[in-house]
Amino acid sequence: MRKNRVEVIEDAFVYVTDCNLATVSYMAMLKRKTKSEYERQKSIAQFMVDIIVNLNLNSTGIRADEIIKNNLTVDEWAKKWEPPK
Repeated sequence: MRKNRVEVIEDAFVYVTDCNLATVSYMAMLKRKTKSEYERQKSIAQFMVDIIVNLNLNSTGIRADEIIKNNLTVDEWAKKWEPPK
């Protein structure tokens, strides 16, 4: 979703969720990161994804869609972006 397509509050929430998930995936790729901040961002993202599910908001075309359709947690989803150990 692009911010110029936000027309109602629900769109805004979905857009901000996608932005937060972009932050989570970026942080996941970092070899050095503040673990507490990474965990906090994942927790916020999970809360937002849960709201999208509970309110049956349209997540088509955003990162949350992959999480929802594959019945993943944000933590599970983020692992695919983490560098190998």
